[in-house]
Amino acid sequence: MNVKKMLCVAGSLLAGWAGVAVAANAKGPICEPNARVNSTTYYSCNGGSHTALDISNGTCGEWNHRGMLAGSYAYKYYGGCGAACYGSTCNGGAGNYYVVSGGSGWEFRQLHIYANTSSGTKTCDGCALGLVGGTGEATGPHVHADNRQYGTRKSAWYTSKGTTCGTTGNCTTVIGAPTL
Repeated sequence: MNVKKMLCVAGSLLAGWAGVAVAANAKGPICEPNARVNSTTYYSCNGGSHTALDISNGTCGEWNHRGMLAGSYAYKYYGGCGAACYGSTCNGGAGNYYVVSGGSGWEFRQLHIYANTSSGTKTCDGCALGLVGGTGEATGPHVHADNRQYGTRKSAWYTSKGTTCGTTGNCTTVIGAPTL
């Protein structure tokens, strides 16, 4: 490892320990052309407060649900939910999910994963986390993504990129800039 890379890694570790928040880029979680954002700040874009993105391609148990953060991040897995496409009562409504933790109380979460052999805690860049599913309190197969600080959901991570209902959820498109 060269000196420049070692200093960069050391700086990142120190920033995390010191509680310094950093910006990231998030791409759509589904590598399929039909993947679309179907819920943003409000459920179904016209209902109660949601403050997250729901992204779907209309399938369950198919198409990899990928890590959304561009770059190598540690994804902590919270599993134990059976296969479900239209909801279950598992993990307090989150279903199978992943959390990437950052400084100053920031977290990025991806929920409702249909677990498969790809599922488990890992460090990766855009890797497969499982399949698109509907575990937890889900009304259908989708990926729920939110950015929180000390447990409070924030919407600026996707509104700053202009992501709205109908925006592509494809894995080649940046749909948000979460804080970590």
